[in-house]
Amino acid sequence: MLPHIHIMGFSIPMYSLMIFFGFIGFLILTYITFTRFEPVKRDTLMRLFLVSVVSFGVMGVSAWLFDAIFFSIEAGKLVSGGITWLGSVAGGFPTAIFLIHKFVPEAKGRTLYFFSLMMPGIVLAHGLGRVGCFFAGCCYGQVTDSIFGVSFPEGSSAAHQFPAADGSSLPVLPTQLFEAVFELIMCIVMLAGRKKFKNYNLEIWCFAYGLFRFIMEFFRADSRGGTGFFLTPSQFLSVCLWIAATLLILFKRGVIFKKLYAKGAVWREQVRLDAIKKKHDRRCCATLSAANALRELHKLHEEGILTKEEYEKKKKELVDRL
Repeated sequence: MLPHIHIMGFSIPMYSLMIFFGFIGFLILTYITFTRFEPVKRDTLMRLFLVSVVSFGVMGVSAWLFDAIFFSIEAGKLVSGGITWLGSVAGGFPTAIFLIHKFVPEAKGRTLYFFSLMMPGIVLAHGLGRVGCFFAGCCYGQVTDSIFGVSFPEGSSAAHQFPAADGSSLPVLPTQLFEAVFELIMCIVMLAGRKKFKNYNLEIWCFAYGLFRFIMEFFRADSRGGTGFFLTPSQFLSVCLWIAATLLILFKRGVIFKKLYAKGAVWREQVRLDAIKKKHDRRCCATLSAANALRELHKLHEEGILTKEEYEKKKKELVDRL
């Protein structure tokens, strides 16, 4: 546990620092994806980055809101909690998908595909954020006598809940690090299987992380509020992830939301035709410019400014451009 680091007289929260590193990691991976693997126009890349920044802010608000809802259910009155990752997903992911659809023209009709390409970066960011949880001493697991046990220092939440004789905590499972390792593995799998999985990164993550988090809840010890029934908040949201992933797969196969699926096909075709038209217009402009240059070149030759050899050489260069 290392809640803060001190640099040049400044005290920097490690949790916030790891969140920052996670966001930078997300930006780097997204940049590589959309410049090397799935090249897009510079304008599209900038729009995706702006969407990411706005969505990241929405994720923070959503994380706080859902945590407050679950703690309020547990307390029976309105109270404020902290933040929760799955709560941020519930608000941030739909926001990002909506903004990509509305403000990234190149992604029209392929919004889910574009978002799926961003998933490795999101998973990496979450993994680094979980390392921040370990430094902050939150999101810890149950007391254990296994080799995985970690004792958090005096003053930590774990030490308060599971105090040892020396003031530190009893050995508890570092569920934060378990989750960080899981997310790192997911990120590697998505990158290694990019060609095979890239269109379904979002659905794969929803199923895999939902299952992992559902099981991990049996080993978590910190309170995240209540739901009013037998599932914990994270287990409830994990079930929601499975439902969402199933609906997305059915939608992509044209089984449900058929009108929207048909609209998507129309949008994709329109984007393709617009790209062809722009390419044709550029070719026409290039041809026209070369033709004008040939006329000017011929005029210079007739006026004796260019020799025959110079004229023929320049003429050949222009013709080759047509």
